[in-house]
Amino acid sequence: MHVLVTAVGNRTEHWVDLFRKLGERPDVELTVFAANVSALTRKEIGQLSERNPRVHFHLAPTVLSEGATGHMASAVFRPGSVRLLDSTRPDVIHIVGEAAYLSTYQVLRMRRRRWPHVPVTLYAAQNVVTRFPFPFPLLEQRAYRQVTCAFPITPTAHDVLRTKGFRAHTRLVPLGVDTQLFQPRERPTPRPFTVGFVGRLEPHKGIGDLLQAGRRLDCDLLFIGAGSMTADVEREVAARPGRVELHPWVSHDDLPGLLARTDVLALPSVEVIQRNVAPWIAVPLREQFGRVLVEAMACGVPVVGSDVGEIPYVMGAAGLVFPAGDAAALTDRLAQIRDDAGLARKLGRAGYERAQQFSWVRIADRMCEIWQSLIDTGHPGPEDPISPESEPMGATAPATGRMRDEEGQSQ
Repeated sequence: MHVLVTAVGNRTEHWVDLFRKLGERPDVELTVFAANVSALTRKEIGQLSERNPRVHFHLAPTVLSEGATGHMASAVFRPGSVRLLDSTRPDVIHIVGEAAYLSTYQVLRMRRRRWPHVPVTLYAAQNVVTRFPFPFPLLEQRAYRQVTCAFPITPTAHDVLRTKGFRAHTRLVPLGVDTQLFQPRERPTPRPFTVGFVGRLEPHKGIGDLLQAGRRLDCDLLFIGAGSMTADVEREVAARPGRVELHPWVSHDDLPGLLARTDVLALPSVEVIQRNVAPWIAVPLREQFGRVLVEAMACGVPVVGSDVGEIPYVMGAAGLVFPAGDAAALTDRLAQIRDDAGLARKLGRAGYERAQQFSWVRIADRMCEIWQSLIDTGHPGPEDPISPESEPMGATAPATGRMRDEEGQSQ
């Protein structure tokens, strides 16, 4: 099965994990056609294609980029770059990009001209019904009519698809985690109670609330990331020397070791209004997934998250939820974990088990099953009803290992 994946945008590093798992399958030949991706993504996919003869990578030039407009929807493949695919004969096409993207329109036009009978699947993460300015609604509806099957990453994303008029097949396919890399590790002891945060240091991530909670609890804070609030965190580092630590972006390989130094990971995101589509268009920005939650859970680290967007869904019963923007409630949830070792162990175990449902291996297997069914029958196969209570990948996945408690005993 030859899979052609197209991808655009700077925040695409996590897809390399999926490409790696697809490339490990002997029944898959993978071609990645990408544009406007980060330097790290280019490097990692390039290395993957050099090591694996069944993985091919084409970096297409662009005439318009995310950097120029502030939104990956506007990234455009340069005319003629499709010639890079002259020797490609895909059995299925998967688009990493929303239906309204200009690049999605280009890929569907390329498919119509070159491989009109090849099924095409589409990534879908929108969790807010947004009405885009012209011409994006037309592109979106055109894509809805041409896509064979959409892969919403959450039940809310599925509902948005249906509300906006998508009538073809859907299958729930979440974002994933490398459960071979993100595993429970021995934690340094003794150590002060430490709250971790991984992500962009931006107001909508609730950084201010987390700084307040850290002062109220007098706990250690470990920040990993960068953004417009880097200076705020640096001031806290100076005000609380040895208690607040800031790391810039680290490699994926180094992240599990840093997570092992934390007692809980917090994602206190809040909803904000974004105007990067057009100044006169207000778009509510809500957490679309919260992948770092899954990474922490896979490491056996308890998680606390706000009630914004998809955070409660991703955590399920494995995390503590608090009202977004309520620093006192965040402080309370963190204190519960600090003061109740039994609760902390329970949440760590539950999170570890839930994270196995998000493993990239399982996700790659599910996508390949759907693709093969589309190739063979034109239908994506058995349908799982999608509701707010839907499990990320159907039935609970078997754990791939066992957690260890603080004393190193198997649980």
